[in-house]
Amino acid sequence: MRFLLIFTALMFAHSQPGSAEPADVEPFKVNLERVSEAFMLSPHDMALSPDGALLVIADMGNNRVLLLDPEWLTIQGMVGQNELSLPHDVAFDAQGRLLVADSGNDRIAIYRLDGKEASMIDEWRGFDGPEGLAVAPGGRVYVTATLENQLLCLKDGMIEARTDSALGANLDKPHDVEISPNARGHNVIVTDPGNHRLVVFDKKLTPQYEISTWDPPFSEPKYFTQDDQGRLFIADQFNNAIRVFDKNTAPIATFATQHVKLPEGVLVVGDRIWVSDSEGGRVLLYRLIKTH
Repeated sequence: MRFLLIFTALMFAHSQPGSAEPADVEPFKVNLERVSEAFMLSPHDMALSPDGALLVIADMGNNRVLLLDPEWLTIQGMVGQNELSLPHDVAFDAQGRLLVADSGNDRIAIYRLDGKEASMIDEWRGFDGPEGLAVAPGGRVYVTATLENQLLCLKDGMIEARTDSALGANLDKPHDVEISPNARGHNVIVTDPGNHRLVVFDKKLTPQYEISTWDPPFSEPKYFTQDDQGRLFIADQFNNAIRVFDKNTAPIATFATQHVKLPEGVLVVGDRIWVSDSEGGRVLLYRLIKTH
């Protein structure tokens, strides 16, 4: 199925005090190119394989991870059948291993991919209900232990640091975690859906600031991604939308509102954006449109 509609997103006022909005910002445009068949049950977050050949997506309700063709969104293989329970997130480390937040089994399951075949080679335990994970430069892995309301930093699979609060509030159902490079190394960004915000930590888990918005307010933002321009694409679940923020955390666009319900996953690589339509059991492929 191919769509030729082009959506021009609305521009919004900046919700973060002290940050200037750019004087001349081009409209943000995306084209909905393709929608998969509804062969998933509550699909969640995604990653692209290191060689770019496979879109790897947590098919949470079917207790498996699917390998899809990134362009045609057809099934090429699967991971973890009869091994995983309610997987929520996936990521690749520097060795090319696939890490899966195996939430129902309270572990991170680690797989080796050989083409479209996968075998589990290790597991990390010691946390309750992990739902988000991200691999940082140097090999540390950050994990959201959602049932514990904690953000964890792992070194070689062992917990090195943890936190359960930020900026005057306890974390409430923390979900996704991503690494944001900066001049000092990297920050760690976490969705805090129970508090309707994202929180930015430094690499030692010291909170720096939060990202929130009022037009409309977030309604349990779950998973998000960052593109090569530093823009954040956030799956704002109960607003049934993908919200876009610039590198200064100013809200600049909203899209997918007509196509998805309860989105829980989003991935941007180059000019391609994949979105999980969790209620519909599908994944959608959008294309960023250059305006100059």
